Formats: sequence, C-alpha cells, structure tokens
Amino acid sequence: MTNLHRLACGLAAALLITSPARSKTVEEVVPLVNQYCGACHAVPRPDVQPKRAWPALIRIMAGIMQERTGKANITEEKLNDITAFYYGTAPDELTPLPYSEVPLAGKGFVARDIGAKSKLPFVTNVNVVKLTGKADVELLACDGETKELKLLASTRGKWKETTLAKVDVPVHTQVLDIDGDKDMDILLADLGQLPPLNALVGKLWLLRQTSPGKFSKELLLEGMGRTSDAQAVDLDGDGDLDIAVAVFGGGDVGEVFWLENRGEDSIGKYTRHQLLKLSGTINVTPADLDGDGRVDLVSLLAQEHEAIVAFVNKGDGKLEPGTIARGPHPMYGSTSLTTTDLDQDGDIDLVFTNGDAFDAQTDPKPYHGVQWLENKGDFKFEFREVGRLYGASTATVGDLDNDGDLDIVAGSWVNFWNDPKRYAVVWYENDGKQNFTAHGLVTRPPGIASLKLVDVNGDGALDIVAGAIRMDLLLTSMGSPYLAARHFPPVDGKLMSRILVLENPGLKAK
Repeated sequence: MTNLHRLACGLAAALLITSPARSKTVEEVVPLVNQYCGACHAVPRPDVQPKRAWPALIRIMAGIMQERTGKANITEEKLNDITAFYYGTAPDELTPLPYSEVPLAGKGFVARDIGAKSKLPFVTNVNVVKLTGKADVELLACDGETKELKLLASTRGKWKETTLAKVDVPVHTQVLDIDGDKDMDILLADLGQLPPLNALVGKLWLLRQTSPGKFSKELLLEGMGRTSDAQAVDLDGDGDLDIAVAVFGGGDVGEVFWLENRGEDSIGKYTRHQLLKLSGTINVTPADLDGDGRVDLVSLLAQEHEAIVAFVNKGDGKLEPGTIARGPHPMYGSTSLTTTDLDQDGDIDLVFTNGDAFDAQTDPKPYHGVQWLENKGDFKFEFREVGRLYGASTATVGDLDNDGDLDIVAGSWVNFWNDPKRYAVVWYENDGKQNFTAHGLVTRPPGIASLKLVDVNGDGALDIVAGAIRMDLLLTSMGSPYLAARHFPPVDGKLMSRILVLENPGLKAK
C-alpha cells in the first residue's frame, strides 16, 4: 500500500474530502498519526476498531483536542490523511473470540432472583456486609434506576429488601464504624449522573447508624466531579480514619485526593490533599503493596489514560504517585480492579478487567478480558493472562471449588447476547499454579456490573451474587441510541432480573 488517497476514496463523500494536490504515502502520514494521535494518549493501532468505526472516531478525537486546547490544532487535510490511514489499514471486522469455555462436569449453577425485578436494571454495585447483625446474610445494593441504596437481608433463606437512603447514582459502599460508637455506618459514593460529563455533581455521603437498622443521612462532601469510590482508612498513621476519594468525572474533570482527619469532632474535620488530576479514575483501593506496614492506594484509570497508578505511602501522610502498568491503547476499556494475593505468596497482586465499549464503536472487542499483575516486589508487577471475555466489567476472587487455591469469577456487560455460547458470568478455575480454565456459568441476564462471593445458603460453598445492568436501555433512555442494540434480546416491557444469586452446586476439588 503506497497510495492513501486511493484507500480513502470510498469515504470522500461522507467526509467531504477534496482531492489533495498530491497523494501521500504511508511513510509520510505515520508521523502525523504519531504527532496528533500521540499528543493526548498512546497511539492506537488500526486493528483495535473495525474499518467503519474510524472516520467518526477520528473526528470525535479531533473535536476533543480542540475543546481542550481551545483551538483547531489540525488542518482538514491532515485530518483526512490520518482518517485515510486508519480506514485503509483497519480490518473490515475484528477477529471473533473463540469459544473457549469448558462445560462443567455435573450440575451447573442455579440462578434465582432476590429482591424485586426491574424494567431497567441498573445495579452498579453489590457489597457483602455485616451491618445490623440480625440476618444470616446481608447485602448492600446500589440501585441507579430507583436512585436508592438497598439493604437485602436473608434470614433462614427468606429475603427482605429495605431502602436505606435516596441517592442520585449510588456506586460504592464501605461499611465501618466511622464514629467509634460500636455500630456500623456506611460511607457512600454518589456518581451524581450517569453521562461522563464534567459537571460537578458528585457527592460523598455518610449513613450513620443511629439505632439497629436505622440510619441518618449526612452529606460529607459535594461539588466534585462524578464520584466513583471512597474508602475510609488511616493513611497518616495517627490512629483515626482518613478518607480516600476517586472522582471519575468526565471531560477534563477528574481526580484522586484524600481527606486528612483532624479529629476535631465525632467524625472529624478534614484537610484535602490532592494526589492526581486526571479524569477516568474508577477506584481508590487501600492495600499495602510493598509490605512495609503502611497502607498504599491503587487506582485504575479509564478514559484515554488506561493505566494502573499506585500512591505509595512514605509515612506522615506523604503519598507519591507512580504508574504500575498502562494499557496498550486508548480504546482498551478498563473497567475494574481488585487487590488480592492471587498466588498466595504473601504479597498483594492485582486482578483487573477491561471491557468498556460504550464510548466509541460499541461492538464487543476481542481484546476485552481478565488479567492479573503478579507482584514481584519493589513495585514491579508482571502481566499474566487469565482469559479473554467480551465486555468484561467486573471480577471477584475466591475459592469456588474448595481446593485451596483462589479462582476468579468475571461478569460481562456487553456481549453478543443472541449467541447462546456467550456468557454473562464466567468462572476461571485455578489449577493451583495460576493457570485458568474458563467455565461459562450463565448467559442471562444480559449485563452484569457487580459480583460478590458469599455462602448464601450455609452449605459451605461460595455462591455468586450478581448485580444486573442494561446499558443498552440506559443509553437509549438518555437519548443516545445504543449502536450495538442488535446484540441485545428484546425487552417488550417485561420485568427483568436485577439482583440474583447463582447457587454453587457443591463444586469439589478434583
């Protein structure tokens, strides 16, 4: 291929490309790609999107660059040359993932709903908690459809659902005794709105337990971008609880910071310390990554950054940011991060997923999946594959088959749902040496955003609790028609699963 104008001629009408004075070669255009596409993020390969996606996507990227800088930094001719390069070298379609899931021997998992069903499932987070001490199993569910934080409690197998608070878009909870009165309270992150815009709508709430099962709602902080996570933890080693906050935001708004507890009243007065100023932060998770006894923080960044960043605790409240890993391109679609000692060697490893396809060409991508970073010491981590999974949105870790090693359960929120061989929940079975075999568990509901493992029925085996989310319906309800709606089954006004339990059939070690 030496003539890019020839490759782009099929797009000329749609893009209003006028014939250039001289056709350019690939060798001439690649420096333009590196200059302009590499100004904000890693330069994407042409094969990460199908051919048809690139013209509109490049226009969007150019618009974002202009919005951020306040001026048009690229001429129409150069933009057309870059578009021709990507269109001409991208595949017509991305190579499909093979069917790699191995069927389970014996009985499969049994799925059953707990709590109410929904016409528009939007459960952003499910958390296994010990909140009131009155039930066998307690779950907190963040429900963006009803704008409520729900408590689901099971006593002798019977579930009861209770609304604890009204919140715009609840997305994360932490249960702890924040005020030292020997009952459990809830720290709650409120996204504020779903679209990833730069509006300052995020909030941080405290639900203080005033009597068994009764909570007062207190606003701790507002005026932030879309707030994705908050964790109370002693970061400065002074014996009280500080609060680390992740702000996903949108556009140019986004950050990570921590609130230093000054201890001047029952919940403290806080001094704010900035750690990072970038949009796209999904989480801020406490973990002693280097084993020095001090609590560090680790965050996964999405948007065009696609990176895992550690905030290393140097003592006395000093946290130094450093990048642990980066995704290979800005369409990687980071979705979740979990800290765990996966190989059980005494240090903290990182399990993370990528599967976001809602901000560009919305078909599931073959580079979506589950992977982990093995902690090699001294903040060096080695990438390890777990498995490819379309639309991987979340992962949780536990010994599902009682063989002494840690398995991974992952959920998908965008997939080829009309294909009966594509799964919403996949169990990655660990052979004890961190080699994983994928088992597809269920194909419905079509869209899982949160997973937790807990023995729901008291039989000694971990069951799977799943929160459902229908991103196609959510985006359509906001006036943004979902481009890959053909992959979703029809709804027809039916009530759908919102929170469900996948009961473990009693998997045993081989």
